[in-house]
Amino acid sequence: MSDTVNSFKKAFNIVKDNPFITLYFVLYLIVLFLIVPFLIAGRNMLFAMILGVLMLLLTCAFISGWFNMIKTSTLNFKENKTPEQKLEEAVKLKNDFFSGVSEYILPVITGTIVVIALFYLHSYLSDLIFGKIDEVIYDLSKHANDTEALKNYFVTLPESTWAVIFKKSIFSYIACSFITLFFLYWSAALYLNKNCGVISAPFIAILNSIKVMFKNFFQTAFVFIILMAVNFVLISIQAYFMENVVISFITMILRIYFAAYIVVLIFDLYEANKPENIECECSPCICGQITTEEPAANGENSDNSNNGPDSIG
Repeated sequence: MSDTVNSFKKAFNIVKDNPFITLYFVLYLIVLFLIVPFLIAGRNMLFAMILGVLMLLLTCAFISGWFNMIKTSTLNFKENKTPEQKLEEAVKLKNDFFSGVSEYILPVITGTIVVIALFYLHSYLSDLIFGKIDEVIYDLSKHANDTEALKNYFVTLPESTWAVIFKKSIFSYIACSFITLFFLYWSAALYLNKNCGVISAPFIAILNSIKVMFKNFFQTAFVFIILMAVNFVLISIQAYFMENVVISFITMILRIYFAAYIVVLIFDLYEANKPENIECECSPCICGQITTEEPAANGENSDNSNNGPDSIG
C-alpha cells in the first residue's frame, strides 16, 4: 500500500514539474474542438469519413509523442531538483514529443484499431442481446440543441424503452470497464519495454499489460476504482454546475490535469511493478539480443575461432 501511495505522490510531482505535459494536451484538445463541429455538421458522407480518418491519425500522432514525453519524465524523475533543472528538463521534453511521433506512430495506430474493434464488438453484442435503440438515438440528435424538447421527449419514452436503455448502459459500463482494465498498462508496456517491431510490439504490449495487471491485481483494481471515482465526481460537479461559468471552467481545468495525472500514474506503476524478465517475445535478431552460449559451444563458427590459443591469453 505504501508503494501505491508513493506512486500517487510521484505522479503528482511529475505533472507539477513538467508543465509541458499538460500544455501539449491542452493544445491537442483545442485542435480537436475546432475539428469536431465540422465532423458533426458535415452533410457529405465522404467528407465526414475523410475528416474522421484525419482526426484519428491526428490523435494517434499526438498520443505517440505525448506518451514519449511522459515516459521520459517518469524515468528521469528525481526529487529535490532546483527550479533551473526543472525548467531545463521541461523544455527538453518537446524533442521527446517529436521523436516519439516518428518512433511509435505505427504501433499506436495498430493498438488504437484493436481497441476500437473491441468497443465495436461490445456494441454489436449489446445490440444482439438487448436490441437496438437507433430510433431513440436519432430522435435525441434532433433535440440535442433544444432542452425543453429533450425533456418532453424523455417523458414520452415508454417503460420498455427505458428498460432496454438501462440494461444496455449496465452492459456497456461493465464491458468498457473490463476493456479499460485489461488495457490499463498497454501504453506503458509499449513504451517501457524493448521494442520488437511495428506489427508485433502492440500485441506483445497487450500481453505484458495483462501480465502485470494480474500480477498486481489488487493494487490495479484499487487504483482503477479510485481513478474512476474521482473522475465521476469531477464529471458530476461539472454537470451539476453547468450554468455556472466559473465552476464549470475550474472543473474543466481539473479534469484536464487529472487526465494527464492518470497517464503519468499508470506509467509509474508499470515501471515500478513490471518483472525484470518481461521483454519482447520475438527472435533475437530483431531485438538485438545476442546470446553468448552458442559461440562458446560452436567456437568453429565464431569470429574469435581464427585466433586459436591467442584468444585465451
